[in-house]
Amino acid sequence: MNPEEAARSLATIRQTQAKAMRSQPWLPTWFISAIGLTVTGILLVSEPGTPIPMTVGGGILVCAALGALIAVFAKTRPMTVHDPAITRAFSAVYLPWLFGGIVLCWVVSFALQAADVPYGMACGGVAMTAYFALGSRAISRRIARRVARRFEETR
Repeated sequence: MNPEEAARSLATIRQTQAKAMRSQPWLPTWFISAIGLTVTGILLVSEPGTPIPMTVGGGILVCAALGALIAVFAKTRPMTVHDPAITRAFSAVYLPWLFGGIVLCWVVSFALQAADVPYGMACGGVAMTAYFALGSRAISRRIARRVARRFEETR
């Protein structure tokens, strides 16, 4: 193989990698939404005034659900390319979006608790879950595009 053929082959590989990265979301919506529901469950069972049996039983169920969620995600997640571009995209795009959801949860929780709304913390978790469910597809696609662009630029 001469240098020109090798360069063309490498360019083809990079194009294929970019196409593969764009073809699927970085994290599936169901996973991010389920994480939000898990947090909501934790907030629900840890709310002051929740009966002890509900706290214990609910805590056990939430932990089991989280374990099952992680197991399903690990088994169903397709392999992806590991590259520093993914780490940069995660830091620049995903983390601010994630922290935005956490701040939304806090704001709603504290506002509802200040207004003496029962289970105000859990309502904050519901708001965060909705934020995750509605925004995760767009954020995942944005990360995938950033990583794909990185592959295309290294031709």
